[in-house]
Amino acid sequence: MKRYVIDFFLYSCLTALVLAGGVASAGSAFSCVQTTGGWTSMQEKKILLINDRGKKLFLLARIADEPLELAAGYQYICPDVISHSAILFDFGRQFTSRFHVRGVFSPLDIAFFDQSGKLVNVAHMTAEPPGFSGKRKLYSAAAPYRYALETPAGYLANHFLTGTRIRLVPESVH
Repeated sequence: MKRYVIDFFLYSCLTALVLAGGVASAGSAFSCVQTTGGWTSMQEKKILLINDRGKKLFLLARIADEPLELAAGYQYICPDVISHSAILFDFGRQFTSRFHVRGVFSPLDIAFFDQSGKLVNVAHMTAEPPGFSGKRKLYSAAAPYRYALETPAGYLANHFLTGTRIRLVPESVH
């Protein structure tokens, strides 16, 4: 599959503007949706994560590796869908960019992994649903990464994957 590297932040902002028109109801109230075009085009795959004690976790994740998928992520997806899903962003090569949570209804954790699957760092992302008026935040990795795994906040810690020695098995992605 041909990989595309995009200016993730700008593409996401454009996608958010397009999608916002589709999820806004009368007036300025916004509601979540069960699915978006980007969401449904992501393939589901069991990926393998291993902690420093050798414990394995097979996680069913949606794989975002095309421009629409990379830009969409969890934007406008309802909290009940987010609570039992994960997205693995695969940029196809080492990459640096920042993530935002504009239009995301639930807090998330994001784990960044390099090309070999080594954990770079994990960040907690605060929800910024449509209509959010607080200070917007951007989240980035401490070093270049290839993969970014978004999960509901607390998921990785609740499933033994804490610390600095979590590993993503890249072969499980392809």
